[in-house]
Parts: sequence; structure tokens; C-alpha cells
Amino acid sequence: MPVDPEVVVGAADRLRGYQREMLGSLVARRSVRGEPSDIHELCAEQLDRLGMEVELVTPRVGELESHPEWCPPVPDVADPEGLVSVVASRGEGPGILLFAHIDTERPDPRDGWGTDPYRATEIGGRIHGVGAADDKAGVVSVLAAARALIPYLEGVRLVVGLVHGKLGGGLGTLPAMERVGDVEAAVYCHPAETGLGMAQFKIASRGFFNVRIETAGRRPPPVEIRTPNSEDPREGINALDRLRGVLDAVDRWADREDVLCSVNRISAGESPTTLPEHAVAEGAVWFRHGTFTEVYERLATVAMEAGAGSTALFGVRSNPAEVPADHPLVGLTARAVRAETGASPRVYPAHVASDIRFPIRCLGAPAVGFGALAGNFYGPDEWVDAEDMHRATRVLVRIVSAWVDEVTDGRP
Repeated sequence: MPVDPEVVVGAADRLRGYQREMLGSLVARRSVRGEPSDIHELCAEQLDRLGMEVELVTPRVGELESHPEWCPPVPDVADPEGLVSVVASRGEGPGILLFAHIDTERPDPRDGWGTDPYRATEIGGRIHGVGAADDKAGVVSVLAAARALIPYLEGVRLVVGLVHGKLGGGLGTLPAMERVGDVEAAVYCHPAETGLGMAQFKIASRGFFNVRIETAGRRPPPVEIRTPNSEDPREGINALDRLRGVLDAVDRWADREDVLCSVNRISAGESPTTLPEHAVAEGAVWFRHGTFTEVYERLATVAMEAGAGSTALFGVRSNPAEVPADHPLVGLTARAVRAETGASPRVYPAHVASDIRFPIRCLGAPAVGFGALAGNFYGPDEWVDAEDMHRATRVLVRIVSAWVDEVTDGRP
């Protein structure tokens, strides 16, 4: 059954007080990435009150490490199974997922903060607090949108995911996807990291990995006994020269494959006098097609054929995902934003390791990401614009209302 967007927007407007109160409660709950927290209990309680079927989800790292979408966690995660995410659903029929992440960065050093990071403090229309921007404002909008929508939804299934999304999403978003079930669309509510608010929204996540390439050389024998500067470099093999040749070959390959490679650190040799016998280059790789395993293997083959001694993946990595710019979900998101802001947003296709990739890759569901105007991400005095947080909730209910009308074809 179609949903009147103005009716649901009106219901969201009556939740202004609830949203500010909920943001305060969420900010007060410590939920630092990689640390067990009880914040899931607060979220589960809110969803249970809506009559949703609530499930608590833990990572089960041993099972997920072989999953193609797994991202390696940071080594200091002592108890990954203690990171509990929440998935809740209500209704039958075509499904839509609304999700956000509940974990934050560490608010250190504290002396950089002008306010208490664990107290939501409003100054000049901005609400400060750890996680206010990343991503507790998004959690608030998801909870408020669900509360506004549920009384009016019939013939569709609403799913909410509140997850541990830091550390690449492998410890929260990925295991949550296994409990979502079939959905036909997903919306990730998260303020734009560019600081542009709803002037842009995500439709793609670039693939990414770090790579290390090593080459070996050989010092020539010295002409004079124990006198390194008597060595003739023409008689040896310069590991750094060999590395240059390997990197040139990788660059030519990357240009052909539409892959972006950036070498950001090189080390070689022990002194300026002697030929380097070992050289290492480390860099980053961004790509739009394939998987990090496939792209890395192609890069490694090129590097080895050009003379590399070894290559290796390291650090966080993720696969790409993308929704076509002309997809209906993209269009209705743009219209919903325009209805609230009066301006047409731009799509942003360049974010790395965005959680929108998980519904796209794991569930085969198109996904977009948007959120309120916010700033100081990952740093002191993190903030979200109070009015824009409410506006994001209004946009979210408009997106769902338009989606319901589309999947029901306007039928009563």
C-alpha cells in the first residue's frame, strides 16, 4: 500500500525531541571501535518497542575470515565476538534495509576537546560529542525514521541494521548482512565525510588495498680490500634500479586496466656509498572492477615478470561496489534530498571501503549512503548540525515512502 510522504514526514517532525534525547543517550555510551560495548542494548530496546523482531549478531571471526568480503581487523581487537550488532525487521513483502554504524573512533587526546566527548553539547546549532558525526547521528535518523514509518507500512518489510562498521565492516556490517534476509534496496545513513552534508550522496565504493613490492640486487666485489667505495657499480645489480623497472611496468599495466596505483614509500640500501641489495616500495591501489584478490594477483604477476623478488598485500582492503547513476533508487534519493533542501545533490563515487558495498555485494541489493551536515570526523569536537540531523530523518522517510510507492506500483 502506498505511503503518503507528507503524513510520514509529519510523524517524523513530532520526533524532534526524541532525536535529540536519543543522540544524547548514544553519545554517552562508549562504543569505541574494536571494544565491546553495551550500546547494542540501548538500540535493541528501541527497536523492540516498535514491535520489530530483534536479533543480536556477533562476528564469528573464525567462520568469516574466508568470506570474500572479509576485511582484516586491526590486531588490537582483543574480543571481536564481544562486538554485538543489531538487526531488526517487521512486516512481510519486498524489503528495504536502513542501516548505520554504532561504533566510534577513540576520543583521544581528551585535552583537544572543548567539551566532554561523552556528553552531547549543543553550541551554535551544532551538537558536539564523540560519534555525533560518525555515525550516531545516522543511528538516530534510522531509529526515528523506523518509528515514524512503521504505523503506515503495509505489504513491505522494513529491516534495520545498527552495526559495528569500523575496521572495514568485517566485524559488524558483514555478519549482519547474513541476518538481513532478502531486501530489494538499502540506505546507509551516514554524514558525508567530505563535510558537504546532503549536497552529495554515495552511490559507489572504490576497491582498495595496500601492496608491498620487493626487489633484490647484488653488490660487486671491491677492487680494494674492505674498501666499499672502490666497488664498480656497473659490475653489480642495483636493487633500486630493478625496483624502478618493476614500478614502470606496474604503472603501464595500471593505465591499461583503469587501476590507480600510488607508490608512497620507498626504502633501499644501507649507505650512499654501496649498491643497494634490497629495495622495497609500498603503496595504495584503487580500482572499480573485480575484487582485491583478482586485481592484486594481476598486479603481482606483472611485478614478478618485471623482476620483483616478492609482493604482498597488507593493511585494510575492500572490494568495490557501485549502483548505476540512472538506477531508480538513485533518482528517488536525489528527489527526496531536493524536496528537503531545495537543491539537487551530486552523486559521490569515490569513497573507499564504504559500508554501502555490503548490501550491494552480499545481498545483490542497490544501496546509497547519505547523512546530515557534520564535521571534525575522527577528531576533537566532532559535531553534527542539529537541524540537519532532523532533515536527514525527513529525507530518509521520503526515500522509503517513494520506494514503497514504486514497489507496490501505487496499488491501494
